[in-house]
Amino acid sequence: MKIKQQILIIAILSATLIFLIRLFETRFLSGQLSTRFYISIIGIIFLAVGIWFGFSFTKNKTVIKIVEKEPEVIVNANEILTGRETELLALIAKGLSNKEIADRLFVSENTVKKHLNNVYAKLDVTRRTQAILKAKQIGIISA
Repeated sequence: MKIKQQILIIAILSATLIFLIRLFETRFLSGQLSTRFYISIIGIIFLAVGIWFGFSFTKNKTVIKIVEKEPEVIVNANEILTGRETELLALIAKGLSNKEIADRLFVSENTVKKHLNNVYAKLDVTRRTQAILKAKQIGIISA
């Protein structure tokens, strides 16, 4: 429901509620209604309004979860890099940091850095992006 429609409905219900209270108050003052009945009617009205407000504010909300999927990297057999270095290169191609790679491979960050330096030396590059590009060019990985 749009906000303007909700405001209009609330205004109409409020006006109706005030009218009913005034009607029952007039009958109460004229002696046609007892005090218990008057209080019970007011309680029922407020209970109904409270339930309506409760339902209108606690409607189910849609929750959208965005799950990022890792890019698929295919590692081909090669004679340049060791198995661990190839695995490291694949994780770099997925965009993982040194810490994330260390956690995945159950090694320290220093070990990851050492393997990474070995990869750089074997591929004759100085950066991660260069290593990935060179590995794609010579056919070690394909994404």
